[in-house]
Amino acid sequence: MTRSVKFLFILAFLSLSAFYLYVLYLAKHPDTSMAYRMYYLEKKTRVWNRNQSLAYIPGTVMDLANERERCAYLSREGWDIPAKDGSGSLFSGKGGLYFTLHQVLGSLKFEGTLTTKTANTELSFAVGDKWSETVKFEKAGSQTFEVSLPAGVFIADPMEPNYLSLQSNNSIMFKTFKLSRAG
Repeated sequence: MTRSVKFLFILAFLSLSAFYLYVLYLAKHPDTSMAYRMYYLEKKTRVWNRNQSLAYIPGTVMDLANERERCAYLSREGWDIPAKDGSGSLFSGKGGLYFTLHQVLGSLKFEGTLTTKTANTELSFAVGDKWSETVKFEKAGSQTFEVSLPAGVFIADPMEPNYLSLQSNNSIMFKTFKLSRAG
């Protein structure tokens, strides 16, 4: 083997090594959208958001009853896809909502409509260890809820997801959610 062939072989080997190191770096630090990362890489959200964003605009109603407009904020745990009859999305056990905010609005209220299947159903809300509250529904059937969230529990950063945790002792059929400014 001549010197030039050895040199070309070593050059090719070093080039391929550099290329594969770069590919490993990209695999470890992917440059993807928040929605893509949360659905495909971290496997946290239930629905792929075709709009490439988990940005939530406070005051917008999250419709959980429409089978075609699936809510991209739902976690994989706890939620089922919307029922075809329009009655909502079944929630049981633990789960929550992932979303980003572009600005902090101060105190917020979280409200929604749901149907409880059994009486004395408890629904707990939490944001990390910053805040938690429990709502108890005495009767079975169609219900509404509203909880107040203090200022500072959510992060206003489009690259950092917020997580609102939900936990229930019985199955609940959720129809809508809305996070809006309190007062």
